[in-house]
Amino acid sequence: MSFTVDAWDNEYARLNRAASQLRTSGHASSMADHRALATGLQRLDRDLNGLGLNQQEVQRRRRLVQHLSQSPQLAQQDDMIDELAVGVGRLKQQTLLIGEEARLHMGLLGEMETNVDAARIGLEDETRRAEQLRQDKSVWRLQLIIAGLSVLLVLLIITGLT
Repeated sequence: MSFTVDAWDNEYARLNRAASQLRTSGHASSMADHRALATGLQRLDRDLNGLGLNQQEVQRRRRLVQHLSQSPQLAQQDDMIDELAVGVGRLKQQTLLIGEEARLHMGLLGEMETNVDAARIGLEDETRRAEQLRQDKSVWRLQLIIAGLSVLLVLLIITGLT
């Protein structure tokens, strides 16, 4: 079917309105609506050469048709970008929560390091005290005390018998 210039303009205006409605309806529009728009735009593009227009006018009208054919795709890309933005927002919130948790863990690790140092110092002090006790209470000293007490006992027994 061959169009006149007026019929082509009317068909273009109708498809432009349809494309606008598809853009505003977003995901609610059906695939059949998109296919009908694409078919109409292909027919307009195909019939451009039969209108008897000069080459500049044909190119201008072809750009208009191409713009309309890209509009639903751009709307779909906008929707996808919006979904990505929501996802990035969720990632940001999760990142902030992870950062707060990491700071909490760093504080706990710092406290644990302080406690380990205090425990190490306490163990070293107790080890020194135990070593001092061991040296103070050596076996030789105990043996000398036992020997001295034994001599004292013998002396007391001897003095008690006399």
